[in-house]
Amino acid sequence: MLFHGVNQPSTRFPSDPSRWPEGGRLRVHYGQRVLWLPLSEGGRHLSPTELSVYRNVGDVEIDKLLDLLEDDSGRPVQPGQDVLARVMDASSLPPKASGLEQALHAFHRKYTDIPSWADTEQLKRGQDVFSAYLPAIGLSLYYRSLVPGFSIPPLAQTLMCTGYMAPPATRDRVRARLMDTFAFLVLGLAETDALLPVSGKGWKACLQVRILHAKVRRTLMKRNGRRAWDVDSHGIPINEEDMAATLLAFSLNSLVGAEILLGFPLPEEERRDFLALWRYMGWLLGVRVEHDDNGSATSVPRALDPCGPGWLDERADSLEHSKACFESILIHVFKPDASSIEISHHLLRQGRSRDAQPKNAVSEENWFYFRSLQCRRFVGNSLADALDLPLNPNVWYRSRSWLYSTLLLLAMSVYTVAALPLSPLRTWIVSFHRKRLVAMSNGLVQGHEKRVEQHLAGDVKAETCRFAMLTK
Repeated sequence: MLFHGVNQPSTRFPSDPSRWPEGGRLRVHYGQRVLWLPLSEGGRHLSPTELSVYRNVGDVEIDKLLDLLEDDSGRPVQPGQDVLARVMDASSLPPKASGLEQALHAFHRKYTDIPSWADTEQLKRGQDVFSAYLPAIGLSLYYRSLVPGFSIPPLAQTLMCTGYMAPPATRDRVRARLMDTFAFLVLGLAETDALLPVSGKGWKACLQVRILHAKVRRTLMKRNGRRAWDVDSHGIPINEEDMAATLLAFSLNSLVGAEILLGFPLPEEERRDFLALWRYMGWLLGVRVEHDDNGSATSVPRALDPCGPGWLDERADSLEHSKACFESILIHVFKPDASSIEISHHLLRQGRSRDAQPKNAVSEENWFYFRSLQCRRFVGNSLADALDLPLNPNVWYRSRSWLYSTLLLLAMSVYTVAALPLSPLRTWIVSFHRKRLVAMSNGLVQGHEKRVEQHLAGDVKAETCRFAMLTK
């Protein structure tokens, strides 16, 4: 079927079980067929039991750092407190340094150098992949990653607790959050020097988002009474498994989205470069890699390293490991519930009108049906049905939506082909997208900083995340 979300060449395997590896078996999860081969039997998949421990692992380094900051000041880290500035001031270790000063210096020393396992040229090639296939990646991030991504109930619960893009957030607030996420991507991926330590805008943005996550995690964990976070059911907020799932949604899922449009995978080198880019960005965001020593945290399990080469040293392969890691996580925690439905519908209704009560209700409803169809084509019918994504009850409008959807995806497919490495248009497309992205990012960042300042000044109308950790 044309533009089928769960039947891609890169996910297929022989239909004859006799050709499967020994111990392999078929598992189907919301329409996605998986050839399951556990790590314990020579494969790469992790069982729910093996993954469960990661639900109690946060971000050891930054959580400890915030503990020390709070102990030092005698009060919680404040919304406008620039924690990254404290880190940058710790470039040298004073005599008789306190525990806080030692921790700040250690964090500074670790993250102001490119790690030995990261290849800067490969990172630049990964950024080219993003710029080349920007339209395809953008569609995939929205319809394949963001909207259905909250079928992981703990992630959905985090949004519900913070009001971040979830009901009752207003359209303006959701739009602002989406633009902030887009600005983060642009800061890290648009310019080739964006991820250079200290000077890179993307480098700073990754660490700022990491601090933001830590602030949210602390805030939710401190709640009590009826609003208390249910650790037994969800693990700690924004844990390592959730972060790995999010990282793979931005990396691996983007590659699959391009494959849905093309009908074949992107070149292998480009896929590896893109995963390597997100591995480095994930490391900045607090997603541990195999090379991390975890300090003294001996109880912390082995790093998932979702975009890395995997745990099989003799068969190291980032493409295979990322795919198996994503499949393992989805089978473990990907279980749409009522909150998943509520959030997905809330997101799909954004973007057409800024009015809380649109004047043309019929047009708005048809827009929702069209976007539900687009999402259905990217995730498959089984998951779409679980998220209760409706088809337009009017046969004429439904047929028209399908035609518009198909024409749009065909146009996107042709444009994606034009960006492939051997295309004479490739260089122009990368340059064109990069220039537009840089121009857009400047406006988006300025708008975000203004909203943060307004919010911290007490302007309740300012549409910004109340957990913002930085203001200029």
